[in-house]
Amino acid sequence: MQRFRSFFPEHKDKKLYGILASVDLSNELREKILQEGFYVARIHDQVFELDIPDNFQPRPY
Repeated sequence: MQRFRSFFPEHKDKKLYGILASVDLSNELREKILQEGFYVARIHDQVFELDIPDNFQPRPY
């Protein structure tokens, strides 16, 4: 995440949010990812679905 702006300087003034997509993810790892402020997405049956609680607050980087 820290190197994104050096690779894409045209986006340097924009907020940056992270997302982790997974086919298989433990509940413990999901909670850790959410605590870090990343969106969580699950992929199952060829469907991409956000998996975030209602009170989730993403962390801008």
